[in-house]
Formats: sequence, structure tokens, C-alpha cells
Amino acid sequence: MNDPAAQPGKPTIVVGVTPGQPDIVIRHAAKLACKIGGRLVCAFVDTGQLSMFEGADGTLMSMPLDPDIVDEPTPFPDELHDQLQEICDNKQVPVEFRRPMGEPAIALAELAETEQAYMIMVGTRRPGFRASLAEFFSGSVAAHLTHRQPRPVVVIPLTPSEAGELPWDEGD
Repeated sequence: MNDPAAQPGKPTIVVGVTPGQPDIVIRHAAKLACKIGGRLVCAFVDTGQLSMFEGADGTLMSMPLDPDIVDEPTPFPDELHDQLQEICDNKQVPVEFRRPMGEPAIALAELAETEQAYMIMVGTRRPGFRASLAEFFSGSVAAHLTHRQPRPVVVIPLTPSEAGELPWDEGD
């Protein structure tokens, strides 16, 4: 079920995922993929590495953002992989896992291009002051995606606000 060669012509949805993210994003993505007879490509972006180039044999060369760090790119977290796999298995949706590197919106857009994805799905920011501050300085991944690439972007609210409220009005 995870072999893309066994699934020719299936519409692909790239889904941005992170550890600790509520299941709602992957559940919506799996539900949509099931309805359209598609597959999911779950992407957990390694923001500590930059993709440099791809070798002729498909090997991806990367380097850390901080030159004093010589860490290898981090693998897709096992717990996140298992959580996503279980949800997709329950919906009988083919799923693959990728670990692109760099700035999240650019990495997701490049992955979507490589996979010839029909759309990209992401969740909104996590609630809290620190997340609001980070989004203020770096911008929303969803907003960057909608302006930097041609595919539809579906944004799943992680913590919907009541009518008349705005997420940044939360008292935390």
C-alpha cells in the first residue's frame, strides 16, 4: 500500500506534519484522500538543515544552517510515523513519509512539485504566545505557501476561535 509505483495516477496530497500536532490535520487529509482515491505524502520539515543539491544517484546533500553544528539530518520521528500510519491505515489511504529540509513553506512547495501533488494541507499555528511571536517574525507557513506556489492550499484550524474572537486575543 505504500509503494507509489503500485499507485499510478493517484492524486497526491502533501501534508505538513509536526510532532505534537493534533490528529485533526491528518484525519482531514486522510478523509479527503479516501474520497478522491488519492494518497498522502506526510512531510516533517527539518528546519535545521538546508538542502544543497541532489546527486546523480538520488543522494540529497545537505548542510546545517549553523556551520558550527555538524548533525546529520534528523529522521522522521518514529512516534509521529506510527501515529500517522495508523490513521491512514484505518482510512485505507496509501501514505508515504518525507523529511524535506529548509524553510517549511519552500520545502513543502518543492516536495509538492516533485510529487506532482494536487494540493498541500497544513494546520494553523499552535495556540500560545511563543507560537504567535514566532509566526509574527517568520510569517505563517500557510500564508507563504499561498503566495509562493501554484497549488491549492488547505489550512486546517487547530484551535478554532469563537465567532467574533481572533486567535491572538487569547489570554495566555
